[in-house]
Parts: sequence; structure tokens; C-alpha cells
Amino acid sequence: MLRDRIQKQVYPRRRNTATILNYLEELVLINAKEVGLIPVEQEQKGYQDIPLPFGKLTSLEVPEEAVSATIMVEKGKEDIIIDPDPDETISVATITKIRVSKQPIPVLELPSTDSSAVLRFKENGSNPSINSGFGLGNQDIFELVGTENLKKFRVIGIQNDGIPVLRIQFYKTAQFG
Repeated sequence: MLRDRIQKQVYPRRRNTATILNYLEELVLINAKEVGLIPVEQEQKGYQDIPLPFGKLTSLEVPEEAVSATIMVEKGKEDIIIDPDPDETISVATITKIRVSKQPIPVLELPSTDSSAVLRFKENGSNPSINSGFGLGNQDIFELVGTENLKKFRVIGIQNDGIPVLRIQFYKTAQFG
């Protein structure tokens, strides 16, 4: 009988008519770490591979229904020179492009550190730089939750000797399923 008294309500900022009980059930699942998420379909750009050349600033192309994303970083392949010797041995060397900046480093930024990071990101809508932002390295996985966080996410490639790739799977709430 109590169930009959509950009226259907529309999710805030959503165009579906889910019942209050469904909304509360989803909140309970989230609280129990059983998040009711469904991958966004490929046709709706639910999965994306984004290359990040050195110094290229990028934001995400967020599908309309997306509420979270799993992001994996893959380090770019290094440029390799193969030097065939007459004795048939192979010499391998990597190419490193060094960029020299003649502009002074702003007060809030730290000098580059020797880390395994291949990209840097910020979630607050401001732009990361090669010296500022959270760093992610090869095979790192990052969970990004919330539509606003997805839209404000900015990333920049900082790998000199290759082009790292972001592999992203977007998710929608089970209420859209």
C-alpha cells in the first residue's frame, strides 16, 4: 500500500520518469559499492582512443548520458632507429626531442620532475601544463565520476619520445538501461 502512495518523479536534469523507489535503490547500491553502471554503446562514442602528442591539450568528448568513465593510459611507442651493421647485429637507440623554453617558469609551477608520467590532467576545468597537474604513467587506470567532472577534465601529453593514448570507456546509470 505504501508503494501506491509514492508518485513518479523525474530525476533531476534527466528526461526519464523513474520512481522514487528506483532512485533510492540506486543510491543504496552506490553506497554498497555496487554501482549500477552500464557501458555507453560504441555508436554513441562510449569508447574512445585519444592520442596525446607532446604539449597537446585535450578535453573529453562526453556522450550525453555519461555519468562516469574508466580511463587507461598507454605509453606511446618510442621512435626506434635500427642500424644494420655489416656483422648483422642490430643497434637500437631512442630518439629524444628536447624542447627548450625561453620563457620563465611561473611562480606556481614546479620544474619538471624525473617521473614515469606520460600525461598530466586536471579535473577543475583549468588547463594542465607539462609541469602542472596530476601525472599518469603507462598502464595507469583512473576512474572519473560525475558528469561535471567529465566535462571539466583536461589532459596534456608530456611524453617526448612517443605519443601516449588515453583509452576511455564511458558509463551511464542503470536507470538509462
